[in-house]
Amino acid sequence: MEVKKERDYMFDTFRGLLMWCIPISHFTRVAGGFHPDSLSGIIYITINVFVMQAFVFLSGYFSKKPDRARETAFHTFLWPLILCIPFFYFVRLTIWGHATLHLDTPPFALWYLFALFFYRFFLKDYIKIPYIFELAFLVYIFAGLIPDLSDKFALGRMVSYFPFFLIGYYCQPEHLAKLRSLKKYWCVLLAAVLITCSVLLAYYARQFPVGYYLLKSTSAELHTIWYWDILGRLMIFFLACGWIILMLNILPNKMNYVAYVGMNTMPVYILHLIVRYEVKKRSIFLGIFPHNPVLYYVLIFGLASLCVFVFSSKPVVKGYDFVVEGSYNLFMKILPWCKRFLMWMRKPVAGVANFTMNLISGDLWKKTKPEGEESQQDLPDKGRPRKRKKTIKRLSGPSDKDADNKEKTE
Repeated sequence: MEVKKERDYMFDTFRGLLMWCIPISHFTRVAGGFHPDSLSGIIYITINVFVMQAFVFLSGYFSKKPDRARETAFHTFLWPLILCIPFFYFVRLTIWGHATLHLDTPPFALWYLFALFFYRFFLKDYIKIPYIFELAFLVYIFAGLIPDLSDKFALGRMVSYFPFFLIGYYCQPEHLAKLRSLKKYWCVLLAAVLITCSVLLAYYARQFPVGYYLLKSTSAELHTIWYWDILGRLMIFFLACGWIILMLNILPNKMNYVAYVGMNTMPVYILHLIVRYEVKKRSIFLGIFPHNPVLYYVLIFGLASLCVFVFSSKPVVKGYDFVVEGSYNLFMKILPWCKRFLMWMRKPVAGVANFTMNLISGDLWKKTKPEGEESQQDLPDKGRPRKRKKTIKRLSGPSDKDADNKEKTE
């Protein structure tokens, strides 16, 4: 008799907490009163040194089956991204009155979908590379010095978060059990150290602009000295690991509302970006509330909580699934017809290609000879007259055969 594994809701709670932190981070940055050396800076830095790293770590931990990861990568991550690119183009056009469609740069926070598609689709291939984690970690450390690892195709972030995906993939349940065995006083001490680091970074680390913690830009783009860029990446790596270990120890493993949110993160992750654009345009006060420092943070946390509550609700989740799953199923039905159409178009396309090449090379304009004046070289082999072999007669002297016959008769 098979023993049914009981679901560990700690992972769902972890996702739900991370999902709540993301709109808080986004709203804090664009609320209209952001300053790095303030409470808003502490909140922003604290969230961004670990939140996406933790998301990627959890995704790697639940990608233990490479074949399954490849099968579901397009459906789970790339298809929603394909739908969101034109959708958010029209969102920006509606809110701002102008927008630019960049196919080589995923819109704002949607880089995460593209990165996870890459991590999971090619998982089966790159885990065969010896010392893949060590290589990924070295590239992460020096990524800020490589000009091409920027926001284009989310390459900067894709490289910078890749080590955490590998940590999650190679992390086994027994490793996780050891990480979750910290005593309470160690958890309190770890939390104090991590929060202190955030305060120090917000008020005293002038070498790192707030955009640095997103790990999407090079040191040249941020005007950061190269050795500070390397040291900052090492610091962020250890801070992220510390926050992940802390959360693994303090979060409950029972079903709760935050765990429910963790089971429905995708609608929240995508749809809260619409609110983020509106907050960026009007500020967090939205032209309704009076400007007040206390109210400023109340509105940030309140609006983020409202987004999580609304966008994780069952009607919104069902609507999201209806659009994404329905369009995907329709796409899969149309795909065989597209394949047949392309196969049918292969010959006409080849004909057009040959015509174009002949047109470019000039073969199309060569003069042809009038009908009936074909040379023998133009005739096919079967219709070409055969040349008769000429026999050469000896002009003098009998042949050897005639001489032998003459001798016999004598």
